[in-house]
Amino acid sequence: MASLFIRRLPRALALIASLINVTTAQSSETLWPLQTYKSSSIKTPSMNITKMGQTEPGYLFLTPHDIMRETGHPTIYSDDGQLVWQGAGGNYSALQPQMLHGEPVIAYWSGFAGHGFGFGHISILNSSYDEIHRVTLSCEEQNFVTVFDPMKFNSCIDIHESQITENGTILVTAVNVTQANLSSIGGKKDGWIQDGLIYEIDIATNEILFRWSAHNHIDQVPLVDVRAPLEGSDGSGVNSTYPYGYPHLNSIYRYGDDYLVSSRYMCSVFLIAQNGTVIWHLHGRTGGDFTLGLGTGFCYQHDVRFVSQSPERVTLTMHNNENTEFTGHTSLTTGLILNVELQGSKEVTLVGRTWDAAEPVYAQSQGSYQSLGNGHVLQDHGATPKIEEYDENGAIVMRARFGYDNTMQTYRTYRYPWLGRPSTKPGVVACPTKGGKTAVYVSWNGATDVGSWKVTSGTNVSQTALRNGFETTILVAGLSDGASVKVEALGGVGDGTKSESVTVGQGC
Repeated sequence: MASLFIRRLPRALALIASLINVTTAQSSETLWPLQTYKSSSIKTPSMNITKMGQTEPGYLFLTPHDIMRETGHPTIYSDDGQLVWQGAGGNYSALQPQMLHGEPVIAYWSGFAGHGFGFGHISILNSSYDEIHRVTLSCEEQNFVTVFDPMKFNSCIDIHESQITENGTILVTAVNVTQANLSSIGGKKDGWIQDGLIYEIDIATNEILFRWSAHNHIDQVPLVDVRAPLEGSDGSGVNSTYPYGYPHLNSIYRYGDDYLVSSRYMCSVFLIAQNGTVIWHLHGRTGGDFTLGLGTGFCYQHDVRFVSQSPERVTLTMHNNENTEFTGHTSLTTGLILNVELQGSKEVTLVGRTWDAAEPVYAQSQGSYQSLGNGHVLQDHGATPKIEEYDENGAIVMRARFGYDNTMQTYRTYRYPWLGRPSTKPGVVACPTKGGKTAVYVSWNGATDVGSWKVTSGTNVSQTALRNGFETTILVAGLSDGASVKVEALGGVGDGTKSESVTVGQGC
């Protein structure tokens, strides 16, 4: 079944699938270690964190995907590398903690993932990790064509964005295969492209409020600016199962009535008006509507945002990959801060650049750049499983690793304050030890502020211990095999929540 499915994929996807199969067959010695627990079935990548200075407060939100084990989860870690929460397994992307109507939420994409795109929905979770909204985009109603036809998908939201606005709407991307004239770049007049679209959707009703297609504005978003190669008469652009990658949109943010859009394969940033007109175009190689100053070039970038905006000037940030799978060279991946003069000189000047000189990264895909408080920056490198934090002077204050290169990845990582209120109960296992005491293991997936745990059994046993990471081990005397044990959370929003009763010796 798997081999039949691979034959039906476009050639590039079949190659990726075969590489994954080869990688999976490698020695187990190349597998990144997992954290495992007695009181929970969760297995999560070990997060190795090294701090060289003071970091900003908040937890780390990411979607680590283990390529070799073919597993992925939405996940939260604390700054000491301890797991805080792990969601169900599957394909995930674009996880982002945000605010919706004044309440903290987590938004993420899940669904069917191809090579660099996907078809799925956006889940929005509250602080109890319950899905309170599911945002979908009907493939049938929007007349989508995919490279996987005749496979059908209920929702055609792409993997790249889940940005919530202050108006209770969400910005998402989508891809749609359509015919296009590729003669301007040496292709067929009746060629095929994978069009990039953006949507603004009302979260409560799933009503589409804004739609924009790159192909519909090809006069302002021209094919000649695309840096992806067109591969001859039997390559991309020839048919609907292997369309030309145009333009690969990977981030959207709304500022006022306008939309800031990043195109990876065009090495471009666009500001788009409500009527769909391109207000300005910044190209990372040619400048577009602007003149590039020293050190301001970029390409194949991700997660472009404004940090300030005025009629005269915008300051924007990005994760500057500078690499893809088809570039014939290796370039340093950096974080960039650029000033763009909208009037007068129309010059782009470099404000800042962040990279780890001791452990440089050359990321081929994905990544994020988050401006934190006090001038700090959090940088994630996507296909390279490494996270960095820099202080206001550009000095690195944290390195975090959650996998070996080419075996683990995450689309983005964010640092964000969070108060978890799980609606579940703590998990407990009680196991006899050789010393005569009972080791009581307790964890509570998603809880952030438990102070301590209280173990009780009947009327004679009561013992309290400080919480120690995701799973706390408490050695208790006076418990015999078959005794019934409960554990109660003390402190925090879950104060007083008790586990189910467990029997000493069961599940050990």
